[in-house]
Amino acid sequence: MDSSEVTRMILIGVLLLLSIFFSSAKTAFSTVNKLRIRSLAEEENKRAKLVNNLLEGPAKMQNTLLIGNLILNIAISSLTASLAIDHFKPVGIVVTIVLLIFFMLVFARMIPNTLAEINSERFTLKYAGLLLFIIRIMTPLTFFIMKISSLFLMLFHANNLEKASVITEDELRSIVEVSHEEGVIEMDEKQMITNVVDFGDSMAKDVMVPRVDMVFAEISLSYDELVELFSKDKYTRMPVYSESRDNVLGIVNLKDIFFYQGSKENFQIKDVMREPYFTYEYKKTTELLKEMRKNYVSLAIVLDEYGTTTGLITLEDLLEEIVGEIRDEYDADEEDSIRKISDTEYIADGNTKLDEVNEIIGLDLESDDYDSIAGHMIYLLDHLPEIGESITDDNVVYTVDSVMKNRIDKVHIVLLPEVNESKDNKTDNTPRYTDPDNTASDDITFHNTDNTAAKDNSFAENLPID
Repeated sequence: MDSSEVTRMILIGVLLLLSIFFSSAKTAFSTVNKLRIRSLAEEENKRAKLVNNLLEGPAKMQNTLLIGNLILNIAISSLTASLAIDHFKPVGIVVTIVLLIFFMLVFARMIPNTLAEINSERFTLKYAGLLLFIIRIMTPLTFFIMKISSLFLMLFHANNLEKASVITEDELRSIVEVSHEEGVIEMDEKQMITNVVDFGDSMAKDVMVPRVDMVFAEISLSYDELVELFSKDKYTRMPVYSESRDNVLGIVNLKDIFFYQGSKENFQIKDVMREPYFTYEYKKTTELLKEMRKNYVSLAIVLDEYGTTTGLITLEDLLEEIVGEIRDEYDADEEDSIRKISDTEYIADGNTKLDEVNEIIGLDLESDDYDSIAGHMIYLLDHLPEIGESITDDNVVYTVDSVMKNRIDKVHIVLLPEVNESKDNKTDNTPRYTDPDNTASDDITFHNTDNTAAKDNSFAENLPID
């Protein structure tokens, strides 16, 4: 064995070590906890700062490791092949190549990558200095190859790799779900994260207290009448109107009433009334929360496109969308909007949102024309139902349990067992209607034909069902 062969063997060993370094570094930097590294960097850990800097430019680092590893693999293969040609016959050369592939896969890939994934933080902290040095040396080559690659990627309109790596909302939900299943986060934490994500998609009309549930104070009320109104309804703030509830003049606060120092006989609400804050139905809740905090406002009046009062919204309403129901001593006796009677039977408030019904009961209701379970019933029936009136839709029976002020107050929901498909493999999904005054056992079924006029969806919109 001459000196050139010894040199080649030593070089192969060095290149193998570098290949192991490149492979494990790529895995370690891909799997390391970035938040943990950032935390260490903020604690003035010098190596963590280097790692954090490398992670801020992941494309350049990953490309350097990829190019370097490819060059090393080609060099190792070439040197090994040259040694095999000098010492072995064709069969021996094949055996040598097979052994090299096995060695590279096991000792230069699988084992280093597994160890790097398990100890990613320790590996990245140890590798940071050397890797930064290698990246600087290889910068010209990496830059040249990346530019050539970008030119080809532009032909396929796929040159923006940085934007493609941004996590999507669905991916975030999947991460949260998997983290909960593996015990990393608790159920309450999972729900709060999900609520934060949903909060960005919500609008004021989804969160507001509808107009029919609002309590107003007429501007001509006396001091005693106003105190009695506050005492009766247990609210701390009320909108004040004149002539019409669409003409909201201000907001009266209970504290201002208690600290009123003037004559009760000459009391006028406008003396203690505060300026109202208005918003509109389709205002994003995230933007509304920022505005209300910025303007030190705790209550906003919600208007529609015509300037009509449609509801009100408070900071508490917005926060409840994230943290869940907030109840004080006056809310202790409040019932949940959906009460479970059995696994297949529920009682829901008429103004319960469809999203809440879907989440708790497991249905799949959605519409752009209405957003409550009462609206869903009116849409199916095409008229304002009476107490006891029922309709069946998609194996779910909806029954009006109570009505208040021309509004569906309570809805009785019963889940029917899945029905078997008919012989012709067709399922009849048409709603079935039961008249409360009809003593016959047969239901009336609505059938849609080409000659039947379409339902007027505006009917459901114009009824006070929210």
